[in-house]
Amino acid sequence: MIPGAPNEHFIAIAESLKPTLNTTKSSPLRLIKCIADENAILGWAAEDAGKLDDIKSLRDGDEIIFDFGTHRAGFFEFDIDAVLTGVEPADAPVRLKIVFGEVLNDVAESFDDYKAWISKSWLPEEIINIDYLPALKYRMSRRHAFRYIKIQVISTSLRFGVTFNNPTAYAVSSAPTQDPSPLSFSKAGDWLSEEEKTKLRKIDEVSLRTLRNCMHTVYEDGPRRDMRLWIGDLRLQALCSYATFKDYNLAKRCLYLFAGLPFNDEGLLCACVYEKPVPKFGGNSIVDYAMLFAVTLLDYVKASGDLKCGEDLFPIASKQFSFFAKNFTEDLRYIIPERSMSDGGEGWHFIDWQPTLDKESSEHAIMIYCLKATQELAEKLNLDTPLFILPDSPSAAPLPDIVERLINAHRRHYFDPSRGVFVSGKDRQLSWAANAWAVLAGVPESKEAGARAMQIAYETKNAITGMTPYLHHYLCEAFVAIGQEKFAVKHIIDYWGSMVDAGAETFWEGWDPKQPRSSPYGDLHSNS
Repeated sequence: MIPGAPNEHFIAIAESLKPTLNTTKSSPLRLIKCIADENAILGWAAEDAGKLDDIKSLRDGDEIIFDFGTHRAGFFEFDIDAVLTGVEPADAPVRLKIVFGEVLNDVAESFDDYKAWISKSWLPEEIINIDYLPALKYRMSRRHAFRYIKIQVISTSLRFGVTFNNPTAYAVSSAPTQDPSPLSFSKAGDWLSEEEKTKLRKIDEVSLRTLRNCMHTVYEDGPRRDMRLWIGDLRLQALCSYATFKDYNLAKRCLYLFAGLPFNDEGLLCACVYEKPVPKFGGNSIVDYAMLFAVTLLDYVKASGDLKCGEDLFPIASKQFSFFAKNFTEDLRYIIPERSMSDGGEGWHFIDWQPTLDKESSEHAIMIYCLKATQELAEKLNLDTPLFILPDSPSAAPLPDIVERLINAHRRHYFDPSRGVFVSGKDRQLSWAANAWAVLAGVPESKEAGARAMQIAYETKNAITGMTPYLHHYLCEAFVAIGQEKFAVKHIIDYWGSMVDAGAETFWEGWDPKQPRSSPYGDLHSNS
């Protein structure tokens, strides 16, 4: 696969916007040990294991676990010294295994039987050798995401043990060091109980920590693994930041990076870009992500007022549909090509990691949603909108006409009037995704019809739900769009609240409350 030629001008603009990272220093609160607990959602509980000042000489096979109290993305530093058994000095290196844990499972369970299809090198463990003792302020060079740190002594020698002092975490983020004001309920009315308000405040706290720990020199999709910039994640992270940290330049940097590093010479966007050691092509393209670039650009322009960025990147955003119009049949049904993710190209359609989800209806609706955003962006920038050709007509048509034809086709192919819901595929599958995206695209003939479809899909027992907070966001956004804010808030409490109940210090990229150890990659330890 040959990447498109980089746009050096756009990359230079992105590099000029690279932020300085803020650093926050902290010490662990306690030592812990992990106890199997069948009542804990993820199977483990923590017990106190003594005071930090009580660390004695550790020898081969011994371990300690530090609890830093909350999650951060950053670096670990410590002092280590030998505890001698005689007068001879330490006569060998000390070999340590250091494991970084976001949740107790990371430091309680072995990684030896790791089963995920993504690389084991992402697992948050390192083996280090320290040749000379004492070693003061030994700083590990790799950044990790963690609340817990387990240090296992693999080997010393017969002549000495080791002890640790001054364990220190240095959290790094481009977010401001000060959090926004606590969540207020002045407009919530009387329908929220005090217990629900308390849960929502905790969810908001974890949300802010999640956002902060993903804000580095780009919006990372996860600070534990991948550490990469993806369009879908960028859109939601930037929206959160506009409402909280008010950081516009980081989103702008990310937008220019995508525009400067295309998937091919025709201008198709990459789904992700690599930032280090230098910005480069990401190696794949996702249909829904490429389309959502226009929405992400519109969000940024509306939030920041930066029309110049909008004008620079509008030609790229508005061109994306031209790559996917060929996926429509002559009667304007959207067809997902028979390709696997590993084939790359334009064959990857995401929507959600739910393996049984039929994506046809959702992708069709996303086309409408994103074309509407393209039209709105053009009007805001006072630019002409592009013309497109669909397979049902040989003539190029303006965007409003394209949108109208696609809405009519969506109602024709995917609305089931007998059930009052939107379905997908030859088996007429009922899913949250199909109905949420139809509502967001404005496909239902009325707000009331959209509300009925959403409620039926949400409450039908065998409807296909979502595996990722990513899709659950769009479910909640759809509820808000049809005036069902109470459904949205209840779902936030139930879904994101269940992660809090499971011990989440930050929200996870994949989560099914009914299958808490599930992972889109095949192993819980691969989740970020």
